[in-house]
Amino acid sequence: MKTLHNLVAAAVVAVATLSAPFAAAHASLKSSNPAANAVLDAAPKEIALTFNEKVEPAFSSITLTGAAGHVLAGAVSDKAKATVDASNPAILRLVLPPLSAGVYTVAWAVAGPDGHRRKGEFTFTVK
Repeated sequence: MKTLHNLVAAAVVAVATLSAPFAAAHASLKSSNPAANAVLDAAPKEIALTFNEKVEPAFSSITLTGAAGHVLAGAVSDKAKATVDASNPAILRLVLPPLSAGVYTVAWAVAGPDGHRRKGEFTFTVK
């Protein structure tokens, strides 16, 4: 009976060890420019989000909204859409229109090579 218990315990540890890299394989945000909660003296010309792995262009987006909830860039109807950086496919960029002083929300959604979609949001302020 003890041998069976040890065998089952070993199998559980082996499965957990082998599946851990796959569980951590989802694209996650490493950094952003502007940074989350940043207070900027000048409006940024673009948003650049860096992820821990390459992102799939067809399933990745950035949307910028103003304080009143109006979409300013990145919406489906907008001409400016987020693009994956040609030299580094782990970076997603969105060119911005001129921004005035205010609080802005960046909402992002990406899919990595494994196809799992991740999303998040943060704010920044322009003085």
